[in-house]
Amino acid sequence: MNPLSERTLLHLDGEHPGDLHVLAYEGDPGTLEVTGLQTAENLVGYGALSPDGSAELVVTPTARRQGTGTALLRMLLDHGGARLRVWAHGRLPGSDELAARLGLEVSRELYFLRRTRAALPEPVWPDGIAVRTFVPGQDEAAWLEVNSQAFADHPEQGSWTAEDLAERIQQPWFDPSGFFLAVDSRTGAVAGFHWTKVEEGVGEVYVVGVSPAYQGSGLGKALTLQGLHHLQEDRGLDTIVLYVDGTNTAARALYTNLGFTTAALDVQFTPTTSL
Repeated sequence: MNPLSERTLLHLDGEHPGDLHVLAYEGDPGTLEVTGLQTAENLVGYGALSPDGSAELVVTPTARRQGTGTALLRMLLDHGGARLRVWAHGRLPGSDELAARLGLEVSRELYFLRRTRAALPEPVWPDGIAVRTFVPGQDEAAWLEVNSQAFADHPEQGSWTAEDLAERIQQPWFDPSGFFLAVDSRTGAVAGFHWTKVEEGVGEVYVVGVSPAYQGSGLGKALTLQGLHHLQEDRGLDTIVLYVDGTNTAARALYTNLGFTTAALDVQFTPTTSL
């Protein structure tokens, strides 16, 4: 599992205004540098803070339990304050201990699920729904609108901009043939979507979203199955993974019924008191 999220990795170019990058070098863990990113010898730790308060940090294994992680987290706290939301990818005792020592508590859980090849039911589409693939240069605005509506309670996903979408469309893994849109044939409106991703021989349920107007119709399940069939049969993949928020009990139940099991758990820590 990568210790940094996709968003942070995409922002390592240092060209996104408002991002804070903190670098820790071998030596005194109490002396850190806030700087633009560059290749550097003796780099042992890195922390990132986005404008919305979301943060991550990573320390090379040889520098752990020497104060580097504590120093990084303290600096992120200094800059992020009460709005800080720091992710730990894979819940480990060391992360829990560090968070508790600096007054942070778990506020959110993100499940990492995995599925191996097995039989799948066919998708059943609600009346009036047709499915097609995403057309770059045509569907961006409609997708952004539905994504914003579907993830209104999850700002990391729901606040995506046209620039965020374009950045991902430009990635080597992007394949519009695995990006499915459910369209209401009566109005032409995009009702939902399933965007799949393939990297290093592993398929991913990248994002599934349904407009609130169509929730409860079975569209989410149909879209999920559409993408799973594509990854397993069209792409011939044996392993499919996904992330799902711990509070999304309906989606977790659906994924369990479709053969997914928990492979890891990410947790988000936030300050317990005002800073």
